[in-house]
Amino acid sequence: MKYNYLLGVIITSMIVGLAYSTKSGKAVLAVGIFVAALLLSYFLSLYYNSKIKKVEDERTELISSMSTRNGYVVVSIILFAEYLWEYSNGNSETATKLLIPLALGVIALLISQYRYERVM
Repeated sequence: MKYNYLLGVIITSMIVGLAYSTKSGKAVLAVGIFVAALLLSYFLSLYYNSKIKKVEDERTELISSMSTRNGYVVVSIILFAEYLWEYSNGNSETATKLLIPLALGVIALLISQYRYERVM
């Protein structure tokens, strides 16, 4: 199977599982589904990227060292897991407050991505 199809199946199953677990109030199941889907997509990317030979030069090292994407991804994963936990437990007010830093991070990520595309 192709990478895009497998990734689509993982994301679709994660969305369906998260919808079920948050509506049923099962916070542990929601966080478990989220972490499982995250790990499956990570290992799928590792598997398909292992077949491709990487090209390393100063430009790629500069981009990877100056990018804030990796740090934001880790923080957003933790915040989203906390959001799922709070929303599943019925604390929708606290869960809504967790969406603010996620939205601000997405805006900062889009701005930095636009800037790097213009520079490169």
